[in-house]
Formats: sequence, structure tokens, C-alpha cells
Amino acid sequence: MSVATIDVSGGAFTDVPDPPGKAFTPAEPPQAQGANCNWLDDDCAQQGLSGGNGGNGVAGIGGGTGGNGGSITYQVDTINGAVKFVADGGAGGKGGNGADGGDGGHGGRGGNGNDCEFGLVGGFGGNGGRGGNGGRGGNGGNGGSVLVICGIDNSTNSDPLSAKGGKPGLGGFGGQGGAAGAPGLQGDSTGYFSASSDCPFPGIPPIWGQPGSPGDTGGSGIGGNGGSVALKVGQP
Repeated sequence: MSVATIDVSGGAFTDVPDPPGKAFTPAEPPQAQGANCNWLDDDCAQQGLSGGNGGNGVAGIGGGTGGNGGSITYQVDTINGAVKFVADGGAGGKGGNGADGGDGGHGGRGGNGNDCEFGLVGGFGGNGGRGGNGGRGGNGGNGGSVLVICGIDNSTNSDPLSAKGGKPGLGGFGGQGGAAGAPGLQGDSTGYFSASSDCPFPGIPPIWGQPGSPGDTGGSGIGGNGGSVALKVGQP
């Protein structure tokens, strides 16, 4: 025997917020100043500027709240197992994912030797930005109310009346950390040059930046409160 259901449950929140856009990545710095060559003295080229750090990702948007259950009042002479009354709360929505962190900036190119000194090394790579935290899950909707009044109860199903609270929504995932920035290139050492006492070597080679850490997963929402159910027999 099929069971007919009278259902006034609240709707589940099914839309998932879109994640915010990836955080910014700094532009590469301009090339560092080259060597100054003159007949009195040679000034060294400058080391490249360090790349900027990527921006941190924005947190995800929280999930929506499930709908509240409605209200049912039903009066009949005889109730049997062929009918069920439901006024459950709707499930909360999933939180949105956090934005990805911005990539670290590329280190700036070192200054050129300009035919008199070494071209100097480039700048250090920038660090990637941290990913944004996931959004919090939405709360479940509250259960509604069910009141059934009958003269005879012949129901055989074990749970003919239901007004449960809605399930909480899950939190969104954290965004990915930004990529590490690459070190800058060394400036050119062209033509005839020699290492002077002021500029004995082109400098210590730069290194990559650090990758950004991922964001945290958002917390779950709160389950909805249960509603009220009552089956009164002997009051047709």
C-alpha cells in the first residue's frame, strides 16, 4: 500500500555562493639601476628589487538558512497508515569556498654592468598570499507544527507525524594559497669589464618566495529546532 504524504516542509537552501575572485598578484618591479661608468670611478650596479607579496584571499560567503516548516491541522474520523504528515525544516545551504591567494611577485631584474662592472643579481621572489577561509554553512530551518485529530487511530506506520529541524549546512572549502614568486634575472655584464675593489662580485643569487598557505574550511551551521507534533484520538 502506497503512503500519501501531506508535506509542508521548508525548502532546503541549495544555492552555493560563488567564490570571490583570486587575490591580486603584484607587478614585477622595474629594473634596478645599472653601473655608472666614468674615468674617475665606477659605481656598482644595484641588486634587483624584491617581488611583492601576493594578496590574501577573501573569505567565502556564508550559506543560506533553510526554510521553516509550515503548519498542519487535520481532523478526520479515522486515520490509517496510508497517510503521513510532514512539516520538517529545510536543510541549510553550503558555505561558499574562499578565494585563492594571490601569487608572489616576480623579483626585479638586477642592474646592468654597462661595460665596466658586473651586472648584479635580481631580487628575491615574493611570497604567495594565504587562501581565504571557507564560508560558514547555513543554519537548518525550524520544524513546523502538526496537529491531527481523529476518532480512531488505525495507523500502522511508526512515524506518521514529523516536524524535525533541518540539517545544518556544511562549511565551504578554504581557497588555495598563492604560488611562490620567481627570483629576478641578473643584469647583463657586457663588453670589457673588470671587478673593482668596490664591486668584487655580482652578488648572492636570489631565491624563490614562499608559497601561500591554504585557507581553513568554514564551520558547519546549526541544525534547526524541532517543531511540535500531536495526534489526539477520541476527538473527532
